[in-house]
Amino acid sequence: MRVLLRPVLVPELGLVIVKPGRESMPVFHNTRVLVEPEPKSMRNLPSGVVPAVRQPLAEDKSLLPFFSDERVIRAAG
Repeated sequence: MRVLLRPVLVPELGLVIVKPGRESMPVFHNTRVLVEPEPKSMRNLPSGVVPAVRQPLAEDKSLLPFFSDERVIRAAG
């Protein structure tokens, strides 16, 4: 499961706080979590659980000419 959350910075204490919803809590039952910057492709998504079926390459409109190229289609089968 992946979640997209808005952090609250508390620089005076050197802390970052996140407030996950109930559906996001299972992520925090692990010993560690991976934190990384939000990809551009997710900027318009609401906070919360990120659907597991997302395929960022398929959604990237700049790649459409490449995937539509006859040579690529032929090579991919």
